[in-house]
Amino acid sequence: MTVKRIGAMVLTASFIAGVLPTVAFASDIAPETTAVKTITGFEQAGQEIGTITFTLGQDEAELTAQMPQAVTAALADGTVAEIPVTWVNRSDYSTTDDFYYEYIPQWDENTYVLADTAAELPYVLAQRSESAADPEGSVRSQQSAASTNAYTIFEFFIKKMGYNAAAASGVLANIKAESNFNPNCYGDYGTSYGICQWHNERFDAMKNWCSSNGYSWTSLTGQLNYLKKELSANTSVYLWNGLTINNKMKTHANSSTGAYDAGYYWCYYYEVPANRASVAVSRGNQAKNTYWPEFGSITVSDNSSVSAIFSDISSSAWYKDSIQYVYDHGMMVGTSENKFSPNNSLTRAQVAQILYSRAGCPAVSGTLSFKDVSKSAWYYKAVLWAYKKGYVSGYSSQKFGPNDYVTHEQAVAIMHNYAGKPTSGKALSFRDASSVSSWALKAVKWANYKGMLGYVALEKSSYYYPKKACTRGEMAYILTEYFT
Repeated sequence: MTVKRIGAMVLTASFIAGVLPTVAFASDIAPETTAVKTITGFEQAGQEIGTITFTLGQDEAELTAQMPQAVTAALADGTVAEIPVTWVNRSDYSTTDDFYYEYIPQWDENTYVLADTAAELPYVLAQRSESAADPEGSVRSQQSAASTNAYTIFEFFIKKMGYNAAAASGVLANIKAESNFNPNCYGDYGTSYGICQWHNERFDAMKNWCSSNGYSWTSLTGQLNYLKKELSANTSVYLWNGLTINNKMKTHANSSTGAYDAGYYWCYYYEVPANRASVAVSRGNQAKNTYWPEFGSITVSDNSSVSAIFSDISSSAWYKDSIQYVYDHGMMVGTSENKFSPNNSLTRAQVAQILYSRAGCPAVSGTLSFKDVSKSAWYYKAVLWAYKKGYVSGYSSQKFGPNDYVTHEQAVAIMHNYAGKPTSGKALSFRDASSVSSWALKAVKWANYKGMLGYVALEKSSYYYPKKACTRGEMAYILTEYFT
């Protein structure tokens, strides 16, 4: 259960601006006032000048009481002064449950003014620790898990998302604040969950996608692959600006400045917390000052090949390159975290889902008359979309057969419909060409013309087997030849 903080308090400064001089026998002379001094910069501007820890629910006044009473500043007259300060949170300590907060100084504005209001300020970092009542060993083990998960996340964004180290550092700064890298973290009274604290409908979408694609939604691997799905397209089904965010993150320079920009951008456009402009500064600073120094120099070997990801994909397998293509483009994923099952047969619902995913999972309305397609089924929207588009038909008005295996000729017939039923074709030379159904003949000849049936030769066969179930490896080949 999430505990919310109470008793939040922002401390304000109250300083004496000056002392009235006493001048004998000169009551008609106006009293002198102390001139307001201009701050031109700070020592350690944009840097962390101290760290404190807190526990969830701790009163904020206890935190700020531990912070420095003054900061070192350069003044316009060329002098350096210790400026008395209090501290204010960039976020809202009382209504959020982040794992770190950045506190910036505030001072008596009747005494000091900042020459450039956009100038970088030094800050104190407050980091959340486990409850003091927890055994020390428990804290240590949780901290170790967080460190391991942080590297796994960093590696994922380098290998599978194509980010540079600075962009990946920006993601880490945000995930640290949201969940402390814990995939089983609940927040906001149980309405958000996971490393990115998915809320409400997005939480449901994450669970459903993971369950439909062979992943555990409580695992780090499942959540990372769902995150990849979110960033693969701009679609209201998953994330309306996911692809835009993904493309932008890949443009940040691989430098400390790029890490700041990535941390700021990810917070502002992906996480979108309350007070996001201010919170984004905090997360940008953490990306630049904490995660870039730790991860920026790490070299991650490129193991993004499906042969490294899936234990059942040999680097010499005829379908390896095709599976690489459909995997990289989000059309097909593994049947589990380390299995692709290239020789498993595909179902009709799965083919509909592949094309629906390729289209970015667009919004779709209406209903289906098929009695064997439940509205609660993971493939309902995909079948509805494919049926309305005319790509897939049912056996009858009442039966679709979502779990029936799609045959070789059915698979290319669906792709033929998807392509708009082109008339081009090439004669079939397979020894069982006469076994192709009359309704599928044009589609099979078209697929042969497009090179989509080349897998038959790669399988060292002269038979097409039109009514045999199409395997996942064969479908990957068909899709790759069509889309490339």
